[in-house]
Amino acid sequence: MIMQILNMPGFVRAKICEDIQLRVAATRDERQATFELIYRSYLRAGLCAENACGMRATPYQLLASTDVILAELRGEVISTVSLVRDGELGLPMEAAYPDEVAARRKAGIRLAEVSCLADRRQGTARFFGLFCELSRVMAQLARNTDVDELVVVVNPRHAPLYRRYMAFEQIGDERKYEAVQGFPAVPLSLNFAKAKIEKPKSWHEFFGEQLPDDVLQAHPISSEDRDYFLSLLGQGTGREASAPRGSASYGSTTEEEMEDRLQCA
Repeated sequence: MIMQILNMPGFVRAKICEDIQLRVAATRDERQATFELIYRSYLRAGLCAENACGMRATPYQLLASTDVILAELRGEVISTVSLVRDGELGLPMEAAYPDEVAARRKAGIRLAEVSCLADRRQGTARFFGLFCELSRVMAQLARNTDVDELVVVVNPRHAPLYRRYMAFEQIGDERKYEAVQGFPAVPLSLNFAKAKIEKPKSWHEFFGEQLPDDVLQAHPISSEDRDYFLSLLGQGTGREASAPRGSASYGSTTEEEMEDRLQCA
């Protein structure tokens, strides 16, 4: 999806290419463009099933506590990642790692999960530079909105990249992750307080240069836009989200049931 939204306030230009703008999605068109990109990227990688709607959007991405960060080149969204803050549905990774999340909550750690990374190009090496720049926006946005620790579930072959270049630590064992068609996964975390003390290389890359305040503002999805996407994806709006932590559902519909209806794994 090509967007006609240029020169918007609240963006930063990518260091690798000044024509690329990085920002938090704030409009319906921007969110739709990211959901379409995620679908194409995940379908190409075998991480979701084909569907008629041409989008992949999880219940977590339709919560006001989630921000979607995007990279746009000449009106086209080319890369994206979502920051899912711990909230009414909990975190996506709890489906496979409930104990790891519960232990951190018990310790009073405010969590956010890195989710739905997608890029229009194939292969990590081809978009690694842009991914690092997206991660910088995501990390500063997380700290600016009172998040203490980032968590993420990744394929084991990608875990060394997160540990080596971004100072994430593994916090659990390898398991099958049904959210991505049963592929193997491991959980990682990045605690900001610990990283600030130890000062890994990624700390300077993430926080050495403070981004403008208008870039680091959360942009909650409106109830109208949430209803729009639920309707577009084939899911009735129903009741307000009221699921317990760790169970992604709207009303009485579980995440699995929602995805069965949408055919969006």
